[in-house]
Amino acid sequence: MPRYYCVAEGCSSDSRKKGRYGFMADVEFFAFPTSKQPKLRKKWLELVRRHEFDPSRHDKICSKHFVEGRPTEAHPYPELYLYINYKRPQETRGTSSIEKRSTCTTSEATPTKYESTPRPKTTGFLVHDENERKQPFPFPVEREITVQSLMTAEQIAAPHDHDYCSVGNEVVHSSDVQCQTDLTLHDLEKSEAELLQLRDTFKNKDDLRRYMTVDKMTNSDSSVMSYFGLPSVLTLFGIFAILDKITPTLAYWKGGSAIPNTEAKNPSKKSGPNRKLTRFHEFLVTLLRLRLALPTFVIADSFGISCTRVSQIFVTWISYMNTVFSPLLKRPSSKCLKKFMPKCFKSVFPKTASIIDCTEFFIERPSTPTAQIRTFSSYKQKNTFKALVAVTPSGAFMFVSNLWGGNVSDRYITEHSGFLDLVKPGDEVMADRGFLIRDLLLERRATLNIPPFTKKCSWGKGKHLTAHDILKTKKIAKLRIHVERAIGRLKNYKILSHTIPLKIKPLCNQILRVCAF
Repeated sequence: MPRYYCVAEGCSSDSRKKGRYGFMADVEFFAFPTSKQPKLRKKWLELVRRHEFDPSRHDKICSKHFVEGRPTEAHPYPELYLYINYKRPQETRGTSSIEKRSTCTTSEATPTKYESTPRPKTTGFLVHDENERKQPFPFPVEREITVQSLMTAEQIAAPHDHDYCSVGNEVVHSSDVQCQTDLTLHDLEKSEAELLQLRDTFKNKDDLRRYMTVDKMTNSDSSVMSYFGLPSVLTLFGIFAILDKITPTLAYWKGGSAIPNTEAKNPSKKSGPNRKLTRFHEFLVTLLRLRLALPTFVIADSFGISCTRVSQIFVTWISYMNTVFSPLLKRPSSKCLKKFMPKCFKSVFPKTASIIDCTEFFIERPSTPTAQIRTFSSYKQKNTFKALVAVTPSGAFMFVSNLWGGNVSDRYITEHSGFLDLVKPGDEVMADRGFLIRDLLLERRATLNIPPFTKKCSWGKGKHLTAHDILKTKKIAKLRIHVERAIGRLKNYKILSHTIPLKIKPLCNQILRVCAF
């Protein structure tokens, strides 16, 4: 998703904030006029007041700077800025600030003109006015600074030709001030606010580190895909919105059952110990563990929490996400399967309802001989967990079984995992040669499509495939690749592709289903 930000000086509007902050909900961004409208473009650039500025495609002006919230025929220019206190400029504001300073006069009519407009109350450099727009990050001013304190010794000692001068939008009446300073109240306000913001930000290094980390991970679709395995920023916030709405309160896991307590004793307060992280940050911590399999101390240092709290968050959210998302891994309706059936299936195997395969995940070697025997895979020559997955012809997961030991056969897992309950009469199931389940499917009046086996012959090694069998094998292998690609996407989550530690064995089934979702 492209990122836009407002280039007006002093404006903090950013398209990344629309999903996170309420005050950005109605803010829109408008591009500068193109070179086909030179007069209009020149006027926009003059109002922005940025020296030798050439806007790029990411440089926009937000709706806060337009009188009617957008460019219109009556007000085609962005006229509201911080340097005019977000007020509509007067028609007499046509001359530059240098010309204004040079036209200071001692006539009595000019002060009367300025005094006709009531001046807003000021506290230090922050102007408080009823019509002033609220800024998203207000900063308090600890001391009051006046124009008198900003004058140099030379200005005070200089001869006084005028009894008043104009500084920015303020009119200061004094016999000791000379109209030769380039420093405006707007510049001072901005400098003071920036210094206070930096001071408050650097007070807590953990908050600063956490803010920078989250901002980097969520600033673009490519970053979200790399860190969390989700296709876009909108998908990330959409999934979190679902989880946040279902359970407003979520207690940390304290041992025992792997299912977290989602009911708080006092609904008005968060349950469990005090949180340093927001719910959104806890959601990101869980996705980081799934996607990158980062050690707990790395995540703890990045988010400013302890390793124990990282483990608590991971166990709690994995169990919660498994409860919410497991029902969504289900068989689509027959009408939906036909609607999204790829063309390559329609011409050869139009009744295919699912493609199944077993996949294995490496685990640490157990300490007991019995566990070693049950998890040793003769195919991988290592200790593994084994699971049955089924995908639709379009490549979406529709079933993921629990994990079994690596020495269990494909037929045994298919028979006892619950997959056969999803098979309906008339379905066609595509699989590899190792799935000897034709009799199990016939009981449910379904068909099994697997590559043909070799037949005996009197030459060579004594076994061969006929020309018809070779063509059928190629057709099935060409379509069965969809389940292999789905398993490849599943193992993009490093927690499954790396060697799984035995200490997270109670969570392995939940992790597998959440990654599949």
